[in-house]
Amino acid sequence: MSKQKVCVIFGGNSSEHEVSRVSARNVINNLDKNKYEVYPLGITKEGQWLLYSGDISKLDNGEWEKSNVHKAIISPDSGDKCILVFKGNTVEKINIDVAFLILHGRNGEDGTVQGLLQLAGIPYTGSGVLSSALCMDKASSKLILEANGIPQARWLVIRESDMQNPALVLERVEKAFSYPVFVKPSGAGSSIGAGRVLSPEGLIPALEDALRYDTKALVEENINAREIECGIIGNDNPRIALLGEVVTDHSFYDFEAKYTEGAASSVIPAPLSAEKTEEIKEIARKAYLTLECKGFVRIDFFVEKTTERVFLNEINSLPGCTDSSMFPVLWQKSGLTFTALLDEIISYAMEG
Repeated sequence: MSKQKVCVIFGGNSSEHEVSRVSARNVINNLDKNKYEVYPLGITKEGQWLLYSGDISKLDNGEWEKSNVHKAIISPDSGDKCILVFKGNTVEKINIDVAFLILHGRNGEDGTVQGLLQLAGIPYTGSGVLSSALCMDKASSKLILEANGIPQARWLVIRESDMQNPALVLERVEKAFSYPVFVKPSGAGSSIGAGRVLSPEGLIPALEDALRYDTKALVEENINAREIECGIIGNDNPRIALLGEVVTDHSFYDFEAKYTEGAASSVIPAPLSAEKTEEIKEIARKAYLTLECKGFVRIDFFVEKTTERVFLNEINSLPGCTDSSMFPVLWQKSGLTFTALLDEIISYAMEG
């Protein structure tokens, strides 16, 4: 039986570029080489596409860009289904069966690369164009989830243009919420640009920081809550892993807590009642199908400490897959090795 040709696309012109590189290294190392022929296709922070054939460990620190690379792109011609590799004055075609997307953030997780692969007729892992765009843009996904009865923290959308009148922004926020509040970009992940604001003096600087990453920012009510994470795989009949609880000394699960060793820990399965666990899973399943997610996602929840009310926080359509990322760990604790999990994700991509 011939091996499937898998193009792993990573990096990207995104604030989450570095996380994607580490996820890609972990994915490539764990793909079964008896089943797959792997072609790492990296996108630099400047947006250049490069086919890499060197030491995979160099993905972590960015050294991969310096050697063993050739300029390459995905052909948008659906008759090709290939990578076009530019070598001097020649162009080589490498046919591929499936693209494994491990891009995080804008220009990759948001439907852009999915659109290219859709045009190219190449199956790809994860959600489709519309679903990816909605999951990336929290302001838009919140409206759809709210219309479908999914419980969420109260929020306001602040646009770049609103910042021309900071006094009005302050008035809107203070009319809606009491402090502290959370501020984050509408279209960024890994808690980049996110912050907890304790007083009116910190609101405008926090919004300015969030708006460095997007043209819209969210201001959300503060909920004194436990943070619960949910890993889902599948297409029309999604499967859900054991739930996990994130434990950290930080004021919230920020970038440092997520990616600094020892800054956070997890409890799997999350210490919740059977009824609360099932409630969270049902909300997760409904949200997954409502936004037409495919393949694999991670959904983050809050469980309010005083009332045990459940709130969906956000949906990550291409979740982190680093050694310490919650998504693969949840599935490992559920009895699925990372290699077997990658097999499943690829099989869902081939289903279409």
